[in-house]
Amino acid sequence: MLDNQSRQLFQDWYATELGERLLNEEHDFIERELDNMVGYYLVQQSPLKQLAFHNHRMRETLVLSPVLELGASESTVVANMSELPLESDGIDAIVLHHTLDLSANPHRDLHEVARTLLPSGKLIIVGYNPVSFWGIRRFFSKKLRAPWSGRFISQRRLEDWLKVAGLTLEHTEVLGYDMPMKVGKWRDRFAWVSKLLKASKLPVGCVYVMTATKQTRRYIPLKPRWNATKVRVPPLKPTIKEMNK
Repeated sequence: MLDNQSRQLFQDWYATELGERLLNEEHDFIERELDNMVGYYLVQQSPLKQLAFHNHRMRETLVLSPVLELGASESTVVANMSELPLESDGIDAIVLHHTLDLSANPHRDLHEVARTLLPSGKLIIVGYNPVSFWGIRRFFSKKLRAPWSGRFISQRRLEDWLKVAGLTLEHTEVLGYDMPMKVGKWRDRFAWVSKLLKASKLPVGCVYVMTATKQTRRYIPLKPRWNATKVRVPPLKPTIKEMNK
């Protein structure tokens, strides 16, 4: 993760009207994804310290945070994403809510997350979509403000990273078709554009949600093949004594 100032900027932005609308949509979709999963450990990471998921069948939930903040839950684990204090192949499901958008090294963090997943474990990634009106707005916005300070990693690049990390992409959903306008009056004027894009199901929403599975490698033991050694016996030549008989 980047510095604490970036986290605070995202927490403040998600408290705005537009941020709350997007967060509600993200939260509902993630919970629908988690409802299809069964396991023991769920790990989540987000710049938002109050983000919580309840509609799932996991027994334990761990919240990763780079620093210990006021109001943190008892299940909070202070850790660096590139060096997680978790055993390999031990986590059933992980939710990265804009974690890679704020990561100093998202490729390395993704490898570390894949290490901790169980074989067939699930990974849910929420990220900002550069191929959207929000991506266009980012070019004309100050990068020191949220959410424009995020990385906006392309889906194609993230798919390549998933393959390298040993993860198989199951499906991708695009959310958030609101226009990136802070004032609600202007958003209402362009609401027809948002409805048209959403109805057309074009992948130009401001956020994508990727669900991936850790590949399970099965090794089939091969029995050695013992080849019988063929010994060639030369034909016996008659001796001189036998020839004289």
